[in-house]
Amino acid sequence: MLTALIALAVVLGIATAANLVLTFAVIRRLRTLEEGGTGAPDALPAVGTAVGGFSAVTTTGAEVTEADVADGDAFAGFVMVGCTPCGKLIESLAGGAATGADDPLFFVVGDPESPETRRMAATLAPVGRVSVVAEKSPATAAFGRISAFPTLLRLKDGVIAAAGHDLDDVVPASARHPKTESKSDPQTDRPARVKEAV
Repeated sequence: MLTALIALAVVLGIATAANLVLTFAVIRRLRTLEEGGTGAPDALPAVGTAVGGFSAVTTTGAEVTEADVADGDAFAGFVMVGCTPCGKLIESLAGGAATGADDPLFFVVGDPESPETRRMAATLAPVGRVSVVAEKSPATAAFGRISAFPTLLRLKDGVIAAAGHDLDDVVPASARHPKTESKSDPQTDRPARVKEAV
């Protein structure tokens, strides 16, 4: 009888330890996903994809369409409210990080009435044109069905030439000089990649 109780206690102890290990693994994974943004880590539009038709209104009331990226070099960035890497990217851009384009276009995915969405859009406004859109909008569909944030695109004549989650992935080395002097450490201003956080 005593041997059976000891065996039962050992089995229950092992089961409890295994349950704790799995629980902590799930918690760690959820924290990583929460800090790392949204979307699948490699969910980027394919290089060579032509930008489809779309129309959006910027925060200044101007209309932007596929014609705005159809000729020459352009940059488009998609950020989402609540995405930690997006916040770091926006801080970096506001601090003078270069996009490699004269007039970059940013899409803030979120509720236009949300204070956080408005804050993100206002921070990006000095950097380029900003439009607030829904996650499943004509703009996100036109640029290759954007589903991970941040997504940054370098465009050439209306076609995606480079796609990534980090400025270094899409900005040519020759254009990486900051627009203004910044006292920030470039290593800490660099936005986190979604794939690194997942």
